[in-house]
Amino acid sequence: MDPFELIKIIFENPEKYKTINSGDKRKNFFIVQRRFAIKYPLQCQSLQHIRINDVAVIDFWQNFIIKQYNKVPYWMYTKGVKKSNEKREKELNIKDSIIKEFSVYYNYDIKSVKEALKVYPNEMKKELNDFQKYFLNENN
Repeated sequence: MDPFELIKIIFENPEKYKTINSGDKRKNFFIVQRRFAIKYPLQCQSLQHIRINDVAVIDFWQNFIIKQYNKVPYWMYTKGVKKSNEKREKELNIKDSIIKEFSVYYNYDIKSVKEALKVYPNEMKKELNDFQKYFLNENN
């Protein structure tokens, strides 16, 4: 069983949850814990012991969640880093390779350049575009 299929059953179908075997619960314990840690970090931390019964933890989550939700909430599905970076790249029209070359050329930290793009997007975008024009003309 897929972890997200199990999560959907936990939130939406208590009758079907009763039919899920222990092996599926045990197999998906880690992913389920990670997803619930988004909203409930303290509870997840207290349920992270080496010798804890994985099946009992999944049963706890089902009993705890079914009282609050009747469908899978928005916080359960978050965008991955790859999709977020692709979206940011499309908005900026600046590739990560240009940012890396810019930081190497000026001896800046890549993290600092990306932070500057967040804080001063217009100025930094202009500077990176100018660098890109210069960098591309220099290599041609």
